[in-house]
Amino acid sequence: MSSEQAIPAELQQYIDQAVSKLSENSSWPFIQGFLLGQLTIIVLILAFIKFMLLEKATRQQKRILPIQTPINSKTNCVSPASVILSKTLYDPKYHLPESTDWLNVLLAQAIYQYREEAKTDNRLVRFVDEILNDGVKPDFMGPIEVTRLDIGEEYPIFSNARIRPTETMSRMRVELDCDFSDQITLGVNTQILINWPKPRIAVLPISLVLSIVKFAATITLEIIVNSESSFIIVSSLPDFVLEFSVQSLIGSRSKLEDVPKITHMITSKLRNAFCEKFVYPNSTKFKIPNLWTLHKNQ
Repeated sequence: MSSEQAIPAELQQYIDQAVSKLSENSSWPFIQGFLLGQLTIIVLILAFIKFMLLEKATRQQKRILPIQTPINSKTNCVSPASVILSKTLYDPKYHLPESTDWLNVLLAQAIYQYREEAKTDNRLVRFVDEILNDGVKPDFMGPIEVTRLDIGEEYPIFSNARIRPTETMSRMRVELDCDFSDQITLGVNTQILINWPKPRIAVLPISLVLSIVKFAATITLEIIVNSESSFIIVSSLPDFVLEFSVQSLIGSRSKLEDVPKITHMITSKLRNAFCEKFVYPNSTKFKIPNLWTLHKNQ
């Protein structure tokens, strides 16, 4: 039989069927493996998203704010002042006093504005007059008339700012040297009433002009925080300088001028009042607004 002789039709059909079956049997396992691999990857991705990134809505409602706990328990034994000084790199023993030129300029701008506003319609004169006459006065004192009011032209100069620990070593305070030389003057006229043997039997006219000419002191500022409120404590160290100038004129026809006893009495009263209010260990408190209270009111 020659190679060019045609293959019988039955044999050709049998060969084609065998080749077709062989081809089908070899590609199906590959398709199965490919589909199974893709399905496995999709399942893993969905499982990761569900269990690692998502959570149930019921669990979201039960979430509470985290409680802040100290990282290092050793800091509980250290005072807040020591922690603040350490973290701000401030050593009171070796840190040099600092200039407060910026503070002087800032306060000078505020004082200048207040002085300008005080000149409008004698606003400050009326304010001082109401204070002197609306309060409780002795029965032997007549009405008080403001004759002169000068709030000066100079500005206080602060310098040598430094941080110092308090006596308890648990807090810090700021110390500032203050120097103020000017003429802050208040002049008044009043009368001393003679009420014996009967009321207002006679009167004694008195004119006074009081001036503060110099104030120099070390001012201390300290912040105190408690559970209810916070305060800035302002005081002066005992080595302060407070100088007054007092001019007095007593009488109607025959007048006594600049009586030393009156000058001493007035300056002593003013110094004692300053010591009771400001000189350490006494102090004056200025309340700091509570941030959480303001937020609650708003």
